[in-house]
Amino acid sequence: MKSNFDSLRVTSYFLLAFLIVVGVSVWLVNLITQERVFGFLMSAEFIAFAMLVYLYYMEDPVVAKKLLTSGFVALAILIVLSAAVLAGVGAPAPLAKPNVSVTLYAGEVSEFSPIVYGFGNTATSVTSPGPTLTFTVGDVVNMTVFNAGTMPHNWALVDSNSTSGKVLFGAKIDSGSVPIPVNESASVVFRVTQAGNYFYICQVPGHVQLGMWGNVVVNP
Repeated sequence: MKSNFDSLRVTSYFLLAFLIVVGVSVWLVNLITQERVFGFLMSAEFIAFAMLVYLYYMEDPVVAKKLLTSGFVALAILIVLSAAVLAGVGAPAPLAKPNVSVTLYAGEVSEFSPIVYGFGNTATSVTSPGPTLTFTVGDVVNMTVFNAGTMPHNWALVDSNSTSGKVLFGAKIDSGSVPIPVNESASVVFRVTQAGNYFYICQVPGHVQLGMWGNVVVNP
């Protein structure tokens, strides 16, 4: 009986280590993905914790073996579900067909010296700030940006007029480090979900300070 209990105690230590690993993993995954995998992994941790408590207070190896078997099966299922979520299974359904289409042109503002960047409705009407964009909550927007300038640019809808602003609604085309090449275009489709006054910017370092931004108004 003692050897059986010693074996269970070793298993308990293993589960304790498992709890620590899963706890850290849950925190990291939740921070990175904000997906349902958080719920799956937290459920796995609760099951492991229940098994751990039982093993510390019960000495019946037959019952403990059955509990361990059931627990590990449950853990395996939860881990598979978590992996499936991370792989995209059960991801949100595709957006509906866009009801709003917008095309902006990114480039230099010709009448300013030294150079100022901006956006415009045409390649020859680039201004700083760019034209105000107006949406309504629920709009599905097809946003296209054509780089008509001499430098790479990108586009993002953010909550503040700065490069560090938080991207909203997944509304981002390329990035500040991998922008849209000169004389090329790129697009994004996004759903507007919250009313407010926001901004769109180029996230290439220094371009907001050089005037590459515009206002976004989202009506209820």
